[in-house]
Amino acid sequence: MTQYILLAVGAVFLTVVAGMLVPEGKLNKAITFVLRSACIFILITPLFGLFEINLDDGEDVIIDYGYVCEVYSENQSRLLEDMIAENTGVKCACTVEIIYEDGAFKENGVNIVTDTVEDGLIWDIVSYLRELGYININVNEKTY
Repeated sequence: MTQYILLAVGAVFLTVVAGMLVPEGKLNKAITFVLRSACIFILITPLFGLFEINLDDGEDVIIDYGYVCEVYSENQSRLLEDMIAENTGVKCACTVEIIYEDGAFKENGVNIVTDTVEDGLIWDIVSYLRELGYININVNEKTY
């Protein structure tokens, strides 16, 4: 607290001295504005401590990467179903496999199930997914 008070007093003193030494004119207004802004910033600095959130409280943070992969996979699967329907006009069920590896989430494969599988349609879907950067693409016909 003593350091804060000394810093605030020093900033105010510096502003007053600079205001007396700098000649009148545009330069005086600019320097005075900058110094006053610095004083205000120094004076309100303790308020920033009220909003500080400290996540490192000495406890180990446990992240369930399996759950994150599952949620990410579900969202990517729904998005991919919509994109395929928009691009090819085919309704399908997609499953995008997401894994956590080497500190990053990665796509590991795509499984697509549709009602009708034709050679041209399979090629359209596979080429579209390859353009998007997907790997390990499997397109299957729905079995009843």
